Amino acid sequence: MKIIADENMPNVEKLFSALGKVELVSGRDLSPDMVKDADVLLVRSVTKVTESLLRGSSVRFVGSATIGVDHIDQEYLEKNNIAFSSAPGCNAQAVADYVLSGLSHLYMNKGIKWLDKKIGVLGFGNVGQTVYNRFKAMGCDVCVHDPFKVQEIKAANFVSLDELMACDVISLHAPLTDTGPYPTKDMIALDQLNRLPAGAVVISAGRGGVINESDLMVRHKELQGNLHLVMDVWKGEPNINQDLLSIVDIATPHIAGYSKQGREKGTWMIYEALQAFLGLENQNSSASEAISAGCLSALNLVDGILSSEEMLARSVHAIYDVARDDVRLRSKYRENKENNIFDWLRKHYVERDELNTCTVHHAEKQVLSLCKAASFLTN
Repeated sequence: MKIIADENMPNVEKLFSALGKVELVSGRDLSPDMVKDADVLLVRSVTKVTESLLRGSSVRFVGSATIGVDHIDQEYLEKNNIAFSSAPGCNAQAVADYVLSGLSHLYMNKGIKWLDKKIGVLGFGNVGQTVYNRFKAMGCDVCVHDPFKVQEIKAANFVSLDELMACDVISLHAPLTDTGPYPTKDMIALDQLNRLPAGAVVISAGRGGVINESDLMVRHKELQGNLHLVMDVWKGEPNINQDLLSIVDIATPHIAGYSKQGREKGTWMIYEALQAFLGLENQNSSASEAISAGCLSALNLVDGILSSEEMLARSVHAIYDVARDDVRLRSKYRENKENNIFDWLRKHYVERDELNTCTVHHAEKQVLSLCKAASFLTN
């Protein structure tokens, strides 16, 4: 069995080589010729899996080690009896970590407090729910907008898009769609952005194109720069709007979900799905053998010196400081030595752990409560 796999999937050779011959390729550069004699295709979000890619191929199973499926033509797969599996929820914890790291950066560098502010989450899928639940556990005033979920989930504080856009902090986690009753392409445009209060924070860690970048720059200028932006996804990736890049607080190359553990979970989930498709018993005893422990197992915080909010920010940054990815991106674009800087940064990403791999030790209950809500383990 021939398995074509995105080279950025961790552990893919280790896991899948027992099932067939694994050939690693650049996901962005996949062509029909490369997959025509493959039995299995394993991708990430950069690969568009459509009829034009698969027509005439021998592929009978497609696995995407991602939570999103907007890059997959599922209708074509179903019509052609090609099995499909994705990895819903695999990077939800990592994206939530990214959101908290971005907010911690703004607090540590600009003094922007957010724990007592109105927070809005756009999208209530696996990621949106994880982000929402963390804020709620921290005691934040949090709401969510998702017209697809409002009827089926009663426990969350659902609001209109207009109400969400008036929040002090907005975290975007909607998929990119341009059809259906609620298309998300350019759904955050000037009319919505005009509702943002001065000093608001916008974190875009879902899909590029949900927010209209030109309108965002207009609103930033109207607020005289008093609009704080953390951007992980971009319209037209792998190309980045350089004018927008110049005004954002944090810029990263679509790596919000790129924790070591999250990416390993994605590979593992597809591995399990392929085994089930082939009718094989699990070759590994548990996922724990395929998912790494963290490098920093414990943090011992000193009592009574800093505020709870600063303690939380420092703890988050001890595991993952998003500024490192921002610095690396800007540095690589200044050097301009790589042919495709955006994808180069993703391929050569410096691995990071999830907050839930570390135990925080502290005497004050308030600090421990915040850290636990952020997904740290606590003593």
